[in-house]
Amino acid sequence: MQIACPCCDYIIEVPQVEAKNVATCPHCGHKVSDSDTDHDSRVVALSFSALLMLLSSMFYPFISFSSSGITQTITLPDAARILFNYDSNLLGLFIDLSIIALPMSLLIILIPLHLGALRALPQGIARRLLKFTLALEPWIMSEIFLIGVLVSMVKIMSLADISFGVSFWAYVGFVILYISALTHLNRPRLWAQIGPVEKLENINLTHRAIDNDIKACHVCHQLCTQSVCNRCHSKTYLRNPNSVQKATAWLITSIICYIPANVLPIMYTTSLGDESPSTLIAGVIALWQNGSYPIAMIIFIASVVVPLAKALVLSFLCFMVAKPANDHTIGYTRIYQLTEFIGKWSMIDVFVVAILVALVQLGNLMSVTPGLGVAFFTVMVLCQMMAAHAFDPRLLWDSPKNNNAENNA
Repeated sequence: MQIACPCCDYIIEVPQVEAKNVATCPHCGHKVSDSDTDHDSRVVALSFSALLMLLSSMFYPFISFSSSGITQTITLPDAARILFNYDSNLLGLFIDLSIIALPMSLLIILIPLHLGALRALPQGIARRLLKFTLALEPWIMSEIFLIGVLVSMVKIMSLADISFGVSFWAYVGFVILYISALTHLNRPRLWAQIGPVEKLENINLTHRAIDNDIKACHVCHQLCTQSVCNRCHSKTYLRNPNSVQKATAWLITSIICYIPANVLPIMYTTSLGDESPSTLIAGVIALWQNGSYPIAMIIFIASVVVPLAKALVLSFLCFMVAKPANDHTIGYTRIYQLTEFIGKWSMIDVFVVAILVALVQLGNLMSVTPGLGVAFFTVMVLCQMMAAHAFDPRLLWDSPKNNNAENNA
């Protein structure tokens, strides 16, 4: 199978990969293919089990919070519902989509896909369904939400008695099964059901795709010379159009949001009728003073250091596009891959606030309400994810005089 590495654009002849092995690009080290193993039955079983666990986690008590003889119990959907009650509609919608609606949609679709639906459906419908399914994955944040729940419990454990309900353990099972299902997902095999990989003739395997005037489809990775991929019908480009400009625009927006996200309160805590605001830094300091050093470090790194580091790294990469490739380009590529991977983990603090707002509602005795800072923080993280997605790492390997190819079809 011939593919162009999505990170450095070198054309690679990938042999059939045996079980428990992966194929990596010999030039930049990027993983280009997993083992070509039929895991259809395993994916169906894991997806179905994960779906049952997710449904079970929605109808039973999730967490209970008791203080001074007053008990508050929430279910999983309450995390977003109570945000709607405080007019945080966009934040509540984001919570509902990222931890319930999108993972449920993905699991529901994965089951028929691995039972042969792609072969049975008309090709146009099958093509759109597969594209839609694979596009959902980056926006599902169930595992991050679970970590956020545990962090929020550490924050309030000294103030009240906490107990985990049946739904919490069902959600833990869902996350484990969901991650296992994605681990066994074989994307090339799914695309092969839409259409086989077409092998182009007279390709110089010692050169990059752009040197052969070949385009690699960014959706199904088919090599082609036309402006539209003949397998998934996506538009193809030598380089993603206006990649640096788009990444820069999203990056500037995220930097603008970074300041109010750290200055404005992300939540307000009411205790015995006295309301006090809490910013990101104040929350980290409070955890540190209470002796929760590991949790304080996690929140500080994920919510303060990582967003700032990502902004600096992406700015640096956009600048390095104008420089010729050198011995450090492999390092730049790996930094980009790491930046893209950890992008959504900064959402931990958003989920912490959502859980605290849903759980701590004891009137004037003790309650938590969302602040404007959490909305800016959510937008900031989403903008940084979009910036990393818009940036085309192949530009780092191009000669600066050829960088205008990113606008070519």
